[in-house]
Amino acid sequence: MNCQKCGAEFPPGKRAEAVICIFVMGDECIYSYYSCDNCGYYTIESYCDRFSGEEDIDFLPPAPREVGEKCVELIRACPNPRDKTCDCPSHKTLYYGTP
Repeated sequence: MNCQKCGAEFPPGKRAEAVICIFVMGDECIYSYYSCDNCGYYTIESYCDRFSGEEDIDFLPPAPREVGEKCVELIRACPNPRDKTCDCPSHKTLYYGTP
């Protein structure tokens, strides 16, 4: 995988800084945040398992370090970030934009 901002290749086996699952209108979406050592931006991989049975992997626009770090902080504050039905403030903020 490559950084979506500068194009630098991530090292093999690079792990996401944080991962969160969100339930969106019947679809499960998993957002994985990868930091780039080269430019400091975050690459955000979006994997959606659609209710219709289709799967989709895409990338959100690259996030500046400050934004990416704030999202990672929110995810780490969640008691169970892989629970798509979690109703914690972190899930609410990342889904709705406000807690």
